[in-house]
Amino acid sequence: MSPGTMQHALSSCQTALAQGRYRWRHDTVLRELADILEQERRKKRNTKKKACPAINFVKEGQTGKKTKATTTSILDESDYWEMKVDLGRQLVFPNIIHTAQRPDIVIWSPNDRKLVMVELTVPWETRCEEAYERKMAKYTELQEQCRSRGWSTWLFPVEIGYRGFPAQSLWRMLGKLGIKAGDKKRNVGRLAQAAEKVSNWLWMKREEKSWSLTTGP
Repeated sequence: MSPGTMQHALSSCQTALAQGRYRWRHDTVLRELADILEQERRKKRNTKKKACPAINFVKEGQTGKKTKATTTSILDESDYWEMKVDLGRQLVFPNIIHTAQRPDIVIWSPNDRKLVMVELTVPWETRCEEAYERKMAKYTELQEQCRSRGWSTWLFPVEIGYRGFPAQSLWRMLGKLGIKAGDKKRNVGRLAQAAEKVSNWLWMKREEKSWSLTTGP
């Protein structure tokens, strides 16, 4: 089987696109990602205040010791977050600005005016970088509009290839939201398995002309 045939069946078949097969794969992975981020969102935050760096006084001619900067996640910047996911019912953007755009996941702190947008793509694996640039361009204006309203805003386009290959953007986003190394590896594996499982099923069903969401594995 040629790579071109597989690429057509799993990422560029217009019939599969019209029937919602690719959307179903995207939403399957998105559901897993949303669950991962929801668990992180619900963790109790000890404080939203960042510690002030200590001032080290040294004698003339001596060099002070370097201190490591304390690393915190974006979610540590507030003790209360809300979250919406574009699954099931159409996502309505938080009451920051009026927009018809719908990022896949929105996490925001109304008390501290902080907003995180996550946009997932499950592309042909050589197109991860292209997908990243496309989604970044799509939502950058929305990001700037939120910032102009006084909201600290982060935008994370993330990609996981149709066979489960995770792009660096996915690792980076999980880290920025506070998911540590061991948990990060497990969660990426979970997302990879979801993408691969659905793609395998789509491949096996590629000759079937009729399809609906209820026919999935």
